[in-house]
Amino acid sequence: MSIPRFRWVIFVRSLVAAEEHVPTQVFRLLGRFLTQQNQEALFLEERGNPLTVAALRRRGAAALRELARAWPDLRYHTVERRFGADLVEWLGRTLATADIALVELGVDEELTRWVGQLTRPHLQTILVDLVPDDPLLDQLRSRIDPATFTAVICHPANVPAYRGRTSARRIVTVEGPPQRLATAIAEGTLAAVLQAAQALTAEPTVTNGQRSDDAQLSNGGRG
Repeated sequence: MSIPRFRWVIFVRSLVAAEEHVPTQVFRLLGRFLTQQNQEALFLEERGNPLTVAALRRRGAAALRELARAWPDLRYHTVERRFGADLVEWLGRTLATADIALVELGVDEELTRWVGQLTRPHLQTILVDLVPDDPLLDQLRSRIDPATFTAVICHPANVPAYRGRTSARRIVTVEGPPQRLATAIAEGTLAAVLQAAQALTAEPTVTNGQRSDDAQLSNGGRG
């Protein structure tokens, strides 16, 4: 798979809590896949988030050592939680040179909402929702506007939460073991970026300033 070099910023709930949070392994594998494809990827997680705190309480510093030893190729930073204007200013700086921003559902709600609002022709944004059957995430799904994102990549069970709230062509379903999920997320994201670029070039032919519906995504399933 030969792809252009992009700068990815990936907001995750935890890159440490591999035993406490199933998507952690998926995102680690995604980072490794992107590195192997000569992509530039930076992972950010909130300092002191509940999942990482739980992992540290359970396994102590061994949890951090395991991440550093087994995944030395991942660029990973913790960041302070921000609010309001401070958050918007920080996000603007953080994403100023990024091409793609992924945000995992369950990351701070205000941050997630602003990532979607910052979608631009030069910054494509993806909401990643891999966990079904979580009541807290069910509530969060209903409050996040999926239409602000370039695409939503989600578990098939979560599609009904987005259907009717964004174009079905912007919903990409993924499932399977972690390695397959990681590859599918990368491929689904790149397909969404490509389709967004194609839609942008077609926009001048659309009347009344209305954006034409997105072309069919070529990776993953659809809602």
